[in-house]
Order: sequence, then structure tokens, then C-alpha cells
Amino acid sequence: MINHRITEGLATVYNKQTTSNDAYSSSDTGTLDYLVSTPAIVTMMIDAATEMLDKLLPSDYITVGKKIDLFHEHPSIIGETISLKLVVEKLVGNTVMLDVRASDSKGVVCSGKIERAMIKKDKLIEIAYKRTPETM
Repeated sequence: MINHRITEGLATVYNKQTTSNDAYSSSDTGTLDYLVSTPAIVTMMIDAATEMLDKLLPSDYITVGKKIDLFHEHPSIIGETISLKLVVEKLVGNTVMLDVRASDSKGVVCSGKIERAMIKKDKLIEIAYKRTPETM
């Protein structure tokens, strides 16, 4: 059992002013160049969850992504501030399940679920190396 301080109901708000780096660059028409991309939202979710959870673990542990389920409901223009609200819904073993809602100045942008695993840093690296082909 991991000695952590993560509890069900724990919540945080994470804000990010979007920039052109958060757009999807389309080489075809440029139509999407002014919209916040889904991958950028996912990156914000990962950053927010990591920032929220990892400081509540022993120093030799981190959280890593297991699953993300995202419903990107409405577009948001680059330059908007995206506000993510994360809430720990459930803890099962070493898995933390979070509810996520993202909004901009006009309302909801997306909603979803994140599952993150708590794992020792050295164990994660060990598992990764065991999966690496010997020819590398």
C-alpha cells in the first residue's frame, strides 16, 4: 500500500492562457489554426493531473496516465484561457480516477475522465527497459 495523501473529493482548478502552440496546424487550409486543439486539451489535462497529484505522493513515486476519455463539445479560440476543474472521483488500489471539465469564457469546452496509476519512479523505468528490444 502506498502512503499517499490523495483523497476522494480532492479538487483543483488549473488555468492556461492558450497560444498558437495550442492550435492544430493544418497544412491544407489553415482553417483550424485559430482553434484550441484536442491534443492541447489532453496535454493540459495531463499537466493539471500531474501537478495536482504528484505532490501528494512519497518523493519516490509519480502518477502516470492509464486512460483518458474526452468529449470535446465546443471549439475555443486561441487566446482564450482554458480553466480545467479536476476532481478525484475514486481510488482503487494504485489507480486514481478523476473527473475533468474544461471551460473558456463562453462556457463548457470539454469534459472527460482520467485514470492515473501511482507507481515508483524506478519501477516504471525498470518496466520500460524490460519491454525494450535487446537490439536497441
